[in-house]
Amino acid sequence: MEPNFHALQLLAEVALGLLGFSAILIGLARADEDGFSPPDSFRVRLLIYSSLGTMFLALLPFALFNSMHPEDSWRMLNAVLLFYSAIGLSIFPRQFLHLRASGFKKIFPLPLLTFQSSILGINAVLALLMLLDIITLKANFYVVCLLLFIIQSAIAFVRTMFYRVH
Repeated sequence: MEPNFHALQLLAEVALGLLGFSAILIGLARADEDGFSPPDSFRVRLLIYSSLGTMFLALLPFALFNSMHPEDSWRMLNAVLLFYSAIGLSIFPRQFLHLRASGFKKIFPLPLLTFQSSILGINAVLALLMLLDIITLKANFYVVCLLLFIIQSAIAFVRTMFYRVH
């Protein structure tokens, strides 16, 4: 079963828009001598990680399904999704906790950590289940994983815009 290429294209376009926003933010911060505060830097990195991952993971099927057998393509996609989610799980929760310990508890509440880490964890578990062929509706669940990354990007976007550190 091939993925829904129209849905993947839409997700890649949304992710590209969020990446464009982060590029504007970075450009504006570079104009300022101080740059980003540590919390803003964290949120921009999370925004870039989630958006770039969504865009890459949404475009990868276009290449794989034209050059490989569908089952091999799904194995490759799910392995990349699992690897990318595991990288996020190894980096962002630790940085989140470090920022809380540095005095930013008010703007980094534990429910937010739980939610953001859960997105990465759910994506990793779903990718593993698809990789092991426990989940058979791979096209649907793959899009769900990308939607979760978009939700994470949108949260980072909103928090970067409206929850500034002074």
